Parts: sequence; C-alpha cells; structure tokens
Amino acid sequence: MKQVTVRDLYKYCESAIRNGHGDKNIVISDDNEGNGFHGLFYSFTDVDDYSRTLIYDSRTDSPYDTIILG
Repeated sequence: MKQVTVRDLYKYCESAIRNGHGDKNIVISDDNEGNGFHGLFYSFTDVDDYSRTLIYDSRTDSPYDTIILG
C-alpha cells in the first residue's frame, strides 16, 4: 500500500468536499489496523528530533520527506 502524501490528502479532501462532507469532523485511526479512532485536533507539524523517535510504521522518518498530521 502506498503511504499518503500531502498532495494525495489534498485530492481526497477536494473529493470529500465535492461530495458534501466539507463540514464534517475528522477522526483518524489509532493504528494501521483501525482498532480505534480519535478526533483530529491539530494540523501539520514539522518533524523534529523528538518526534522522529515516535514515528513507527512509516516508509521513512526523515524530516526532509515527512510531515506530521495531527
């Protein structure tokens, strides 16, 4: 499975808005298996040394090609 990029997410958002979902609240999965969900309360955050140690199940944790959502 391809990991979602910011550009991909933008396209998904455009589609959701066109389909009438623009004002709905967003929840995101607690893990990659969908064992739970929680609300999305924050936007994008740059990756720093601390957050790099918390990233798992990602194609990379490089701050040059990764950004945190949430």
